[in-house]
Amino acid sequence: MADTTPSRLSGGTRTERLASWAANLEFEDLPEDVIQKTKDFFVDWLGCTVAGRHHPAVSAIVRFASQMGPSSGKSELVDGSLKFTTSPAFASLVNGASSHVVEQDDLHNRSIIHPATVIYPAALAVAQEVDATGEDFIVACVVGYEVGCRVGEYLGKSHYERFHSTATGGVIGVAACTARLLKLDADQTLSAIGTAGTQAAGLWQFLMDATHSKQVHTGKACFDGIFAAYTARDGLLGTRDILEGPRAMGVALVPGTTNPEAIDRDLGTSYEVLRSSFKWHASCRHTHPSADALLNLMKKNGVGFHDIESVTSRTYQAAINVLGMTGRGETVHQSKFSMGFVLAVTAKKGQAMITDFTEDDLEDSSLRKFQQRVKMELDPEIDRAFPEKWQGTVIVTTHSGKTYTESVQFAKGDPELPLTRDEIKRKAHTLAQFGGVTDTKKVDQLIERAWNLEKEKNVNGFVF
Repeated sequence: MADTTPSRLSGGTRTERLASWAANLEFEDLPEDVIQKTKDFFVDWLGCTVAGRHHPAVSAIVRFASQMGPSSGKSELVDGSLKFTTSPAFASLVNGASSHVVEQDDLHNRSIIHPATVIYPAALAVAQEVDATGEDFIVACVVGYEVGCRVGEYLGKSHYERFHSTATGGVIGVAACTARLLKLDADQTLSAIGTAGTQAAGLWQFLMDATHSKQVHTGKACFDGIFAAYTARDGLLGTRDILEGPRAMGVALVPGTTNPEAIDRDLGTSYEVLRSSFKWHASCRHTHPSADALLNLMKKNGVGFHDIESVTSRTYQAAINVLGMTGRGETVHQSKFSMGFVLAVTAKKGQAMITDFTEDDLEDSSLRKFQQRVKMELDPEIDRAFPEKWQGTVIVTTHSGKTYTESVQFAKGDPELPLTRDEIKRKAHTLAQFGGVTDTKKVDQLIERAWNLEKEKNVNGFVF
């Protein structure tokens, strides 16, 4: 068992302590709930990845990978119909992009990062290349979650106003995850983190014109993080203080204040994978508290879709910033970033699952009229709690003049309201079906194998 006690990690900068912990973590160090949750999110990620495989952005990246990457590598694409294997960098580029398409991959609240969509594609691809065991894979994923989420929390919500934190924090998580699979020492891991951080990028402009940069963010975070770790192994030196240095990420990418304590607080005693949330609705996570509140309100008060005159969503500033960029929502993907459209779908269909957002829905006049009657308002109390808590309140006025109010502190899928394994399995089957998978027995087999990962000699064959 590795010595990861606070006294062992007390020297150096915060980033050095984080790198040392990441390099020395062993499977025996992990609490049972951390192991189980890591496997749960892997199942969830597999479903999301196969669901997004036919998206035009993913198809373009597949063509790039087939032209530029090796065609005889050991790393697999989750989309088994493509029938080629490649290097870890190119396999993770494709799988990372594919897993972020349908907006149902997990979300770590405090860091505002979707960790699964960058950590699992990189870990799977590298583990296949180096013949890692299931235990090795789990450890690397825990490291990736820990490092990526801590960096995102360090950068904070003012950084998130300008940058997609899944890209900027995620690339560093990928570097640490990959370094652990390559068995790099603490100095090499620190170097990988430095090289990853100097590549960190990911801008929000794509939300304004319904383009595909979000898939680029996750795919390239995987690719660049793998580059950082492999080159660190072979002697490329990355800066030692990429987070807090005088010309580092904190200074360059954060217009407000950072949270330095997040980098190394409670290492080895508190695990970020336990703080990540499943996404039950197939929409931007900022819509989930309001969607849950609306569903609760309608059920509790017997209010139907056609009864509603208007909805006010009281929320936090980050939600208003992100959801305010999409306008009407002209594509299925863009519509998932419109509070009005998501609440319209939720109210009419009683849910907002992956099959509830279609091209036909974009032309549904009843949804569009409802969308126009939804407005967002800043709630100072809710805003102060964000991102520690993602809360929401909705105020509904009916055509008869009655007004109802409902609030939620936790959305379905949060650590406080986690999905059961039956719900995770059901979600994975729905996602696989959306991705065109008809062999339900194979889906069950892959899920069962994922839930027994620590017994696996390798992680090959997770292909739909």
